[in-house]
Amino acid sequence: MLVRLSKISFSAWIFIGLGLGVVCGLFFGELCAPLDFLGKAFIKLLQMGVLPYMVVSLIHGVGSLSVEDAKLVAIKGGAILVLFWGIALAVTFGFSLSFPESGSSSFFAVSKPGRMDKVDLLDYYIPSNIFDALSDNLIPAIVFFCVFLGVALLKVRNREPFLNMLSILSKALNNMMKCVINTAPIGVFALTASAVGTISVEQLQRLQVYFVCYLVASGILVFWVLPVLVTCFTSFTFRDVLRSSKDALVLGFSTGNNFVVLAVIADSLKRLFEKLAEREKKCGNVIDSVLPLAYSFPSVGKLIEILFILFVAWYVNSSLGFGRQLELALAGVMSLFGSPKVGIPFLLEYMELPSSYFDLYIMSDVVTRRFKVLLQTMSMFTLTLIASFIILSKPVISFRRISSIIFVTALLMITSITLARIGLSKTVGNTYYEDQILLNMEIRHQSPFRIFMDPLVTSELAPTQDELQKNIVTRIQDRGRIKIGFDDQALPFSFFNSMGQLVGYDIYFAHRLAKNLGVSIDFIHLDRSQVRDCLEKGICDIVMSAFPIRLDELGQLNFTQPYMDMKSALIVKDHRKKQFQKIANIKLIKGLKIAVTPENSAKERKKISISLPNAEIIELDNVKTFFDKEDLADALLTSDKIGKAWALLYPVYGVVVPEPNLFVYELAYPIPITPGDDKFLSYLNHWLSLEKTNEELNRQFDYWILGRTPERKVPRWSIIRDVLKWVD
Repeated sequence: MLVRLSKISFSAWIFIGLGLGVVCGLFFGELCAPLDFLGKAFIKLLQMGVLPYMVVSLIHGVGSLSVEDAKLVAIKGGAILVLFWGIALAVTFGFSLSFPESGSSSFFAVSKPGRMDKVDLLDYYIPSNIFDALSDNLIPAIVFFCVFLGVALLKVRNREPFLNMLSILSKALNNMMKCVINTAPIGVFALTASAVGTISVEQLQRLQVYFVCYLVASGILVFWVLPVLVTCFTSFTFRDVLRSSKDALVLGFSTGNNFVVLAVIADSLKRLFEKLAEREKKCGNVIDSVLPLAYSFPSVGKLIEILFILFVAWYVNSSLGFGRQLELALAGVMSLFGSPKVGIPFLLEYMELPSSYFDLYIMSDVVTRRFKVLLQTMSMFTLTLIASFIILSKPVISFRRISSIIFVTALLMITSITLARIGLSKTVGNTYYEDQILLNMEIRHQSPFRIFMDPLVTSELAPTQDELQKNIVTRIQDRGRIKIGFDDQALPFSFFNSMGQLVGYDIYFAHRLAKNLGVSIDFIHLDRSQVRDCLEKGICDIVMSAFPIRLDELGQLNFTQPYMDMKSALIVKDHRKKQFQKIANIKLIKGLKIAVTPENSAKERKKISISLPNAEIIELDNVKTFFDKEDLADALLTSDKIGKAWALLYPVYGVVVPEPNLFVYELAYPIPITPGDDKFLSYLNHWLSLEKTNEELNRQFDYWILGRTPERKVPRWSIIRDVLKWVD
């Protein structure tokens, strides 16, 4: 039995640990969480020796080369790196063609890209203090220092004693890491069990298009494109590449860390080059020089992250032409020199895409991380292999073989992209659920309230003459109720959810206001045309329903300090969004019909008539009429945040914010102008300031406007809990 176990390969043991981890995670679920401690300890042990090993081996490798060989490393290695970048970009942009026809996007409001810190390539690549770079793990800066020092050694006489010391230290560090790597099956088991037992997959459905394209593209690159590329320039076979890279690939995939595989890659490559026995020492020096450089520069595994930017552009129906794609490719190569967690936000801003989608990237990284490391590992392995071979020997180039490989690769790509597009087209259409997220939103901890849907015929809402002589605060305190006007079509600020409950961003704060005042609420339904009348007559004390501050109403109503802004927007059929992105293009549409509702002011109607003189203005009773009668108008004039929420309920439609903006409004809460109203207005302004200070405004903006619903705290499914019922 022991003899049989001893014959099992190292990568097989890792696979066994991986499999047992999956089984354990599925069986015990969240009970596996403590194993995360063991898994992280394993990762730290691996990382402990990698950085010192890389520093020592790189200085030794470069310092041991001749001047001529050093030039070859720079010239030929650089050429191969550019080739790898071209292949990565071609596959990435190619797989963007597999995205199916998209429906409406998902977030409730497209937030303006946040201000991101710019990537300073000088700080990232040139260390003013090498010890700071070492402590911060700035690999490119460390590599720059080591290469610089190694090149300086080339002109130092009698450098052999120093190089011998580095060689001994390098071997010691390598042996130390081998001891840790021998425990990999245990570490992989712990990492896998913890991940499988605790990962939540409920919100990953929206990313299935990205996942499918990413995983298929990664698989083609790892198991075909990169290995077969080696055979185009070297004497090594396809089987040699897969067999030699196996241990590094398994370790990288299992740990999800591409840093810890460097020593395994170096060791595997040196064994692969053993057939060049007479040049074995020189092979080791070249590999030790090229591998850290391959790690530091953007690899194929990093450049494929550009697929996420293309996915977001598809997700929000933002068409990227050839020119913009070329810009993205160049910007992607430069920005991904650093961490993708810095590069992705930068690219979102650069391509004028919503910065809020970076949250999706973080979420997707849970699924893609191991495949990303798998691709990075194969990229480093093959890049180092090809560069080292053509430095040490003449490249083995067969144009006939290259032609056949290009043909097979093109056929494989076309087939994969076509099948992915067909499959996704059939599945994506059945996964839309954003409307249910909106309609299932609710408010907890409500104040006592009543709802009046027809205030003008409800006599108990009309104030007496005595009440009208009092200031608003006194009225509210005397009656023990605050009368708040609302519009149920101002999604997502005030609307009725699927359970018939009155909810929304402003309704939430209405409950908080009533609670702070210590009173109950009378919610009074009204449309925009009734707001001023109801406030002046005392039917409402305040209106809380996405009401904009308009110039023509200043002096007739009092307004609180603004709490949010809104831009003009058009709701159009989703496939027509591109036509309405610029006012200049909208003017060219023949027979254009723009719908307006009582929500739109006379000033907005005048503005739309001036900006689009050829458009016919269609008057509608309410917003819903636009969706019920599809052919009534080409577009509906609204605001970005309200329009986005309506588009969620009708996913055939999308929202466009035309450039230049027709109007920009600030939202506030209007109250009537009455004797002593400054007391109520001052109270409201201080109340809003406190809500902003304690971050409640931001939290509710994330929930109601951006749609970031909190995750349900449901225990992860497991056999021991949900099947066997052994634990609660």
